[in-house]
Amino acid sequence: MTSIIEHFERFLGPLVQGWRDPNSYTKEPSLMVARFLNVPFSGSSTFATVGLSDNPLKLLDGRLIRQELIFSVHDVYPADAVASFLLTFSEFVRSQSRALARGDVIGPSASLIPDVAASAVYTCPPVIFPTGLDFYTESSPPTIVVWLVPLVGGEAVAAKKISNNGFEDIFEDKNPDLLDLNRVALV
Repeated sequence: MTSIIEHFERFLGPLVQGWRDPNSYTKEPSLMVARFLNVPFSGSSTFATVGLSDNPLKLLDGRLIRQELIFSVHDVYPADAVASFLLTFSEFVRSQSRALARGDVIGPSASLIPDVAASAVYTCPPVIFPTGLDFYTESSPPTIVVWLVPLVGGEAVAAKKISNNGFEDIFEDKNPDLLDLNRVALV
């Protein structure tokens, strides 16, 4: 059986760095974040949660699934800060006991990491990554990998008003740099 880390490495390359929740010794199961270099593009990193899928989460229709999250940024942002954000965010998701659905918008709130414009995330399938990353079928129930897309300015408010497909169409039409946490807002 392939582990979730092996699944990530199959699609993202070798794991190069990892972080653990500082309180993980008092919590079971623990959450971790793994970093993969030069993916999806050269000069960027993808950070993935490891351990969120240990707890099944409920979809709105009542079905149970497992989830892991990925978040990608250019390498100009401090890796420790990005990992800290993802650990905190994944702990929030786990505490809600509810799976993130396509098109969910979380935020706006404080900046995702210090000194950036991005203050919310939009959830969607990892469409800019190799096919197959989005589902890990060796867990029961299966694990769905969710891409957290950073939102800036009024994008979070707009995304909550527009249908999932409509908001994703804006991304496709305008082709913004979704790895830039200080990009200009689309709306």
